[in-house]
Amino acid sequence: MQRLTPTVKALIIAVTLAYFLFVLAPPLDDLIAAHLFLGPNLWRGEVWQPLTALFLHSRFMGWIFSVIGLWWVGAFVERVRGRRFFLSLYLGAGVAANVAAALLGRFVEGAAIARSDGAAFALTAIFVAFARIYGAQPAQIWGAFSMRADYFTWILVGFSLLLSLVNRDWGGFVAEVTAVAVALGATGGFASLARRRQAAKRGRYQVLEGGRSRSRPPTTLN
Repeated sequence: MQRLTPTVKALIIAVTLAYFLFVLAPPLDDLIAAHLFLGPNLWRGEVWQPLTALFLHSRFMGWIFSVIGLWWVGAFVERVRGRRFFLSLYLGAGVAANVAAALLGRFVEGAAIARSDGAAFALTAIFVAFARIYGAQPAQIWGAFSMRADYFTWILVGFSLLLSLVNRDWGGFVAEVTAVAVALGATGGFASLARRRQAAKRGRYQVLEGGRSRSRPPTTLN
């Protein structure tokens, strides 16, 4: 718990309370699903659904993944880029992804589909920001093994996209791509990749008095 920032703690508490309300109060399930999840009522004036869907889960795995993801990468992103950036990215990318999924469902697939995975897209954006911030630095994955932060993120994103394609979940696929695009734009876009690599190469050595240099020790994310 010491690694968590106040903002991440608040988000974890919010998604946890919302999940247990859904699980432990079955009489409210239909009401929550109809008016707070992303669904057909969005097109009947319930424009808050792309936002409220970011805090709701109907399945245990979706809830636990959000909690672990926020706990593991959310605090890193907020500490480096600040609370305003973190919240703007989480809310902005999540809402944009949910709107993209809703638009595809209504105007391309011909039906407004109810979704309960809206929070996953916001978390995707946070993972992408984590990858862009830390790049090639090794990240210890829950104490089990170490992997480059960017490789780990793109494996997760690729798996999610592949799963959407296998299940023919075109709304989920478009929403995932939208979240990635928003996160890339918020962290400088593709144009900054070359500058980041050059900066990393220049920062690999420190020039000391007398012209000598020494290598900088690698940074490990725990």
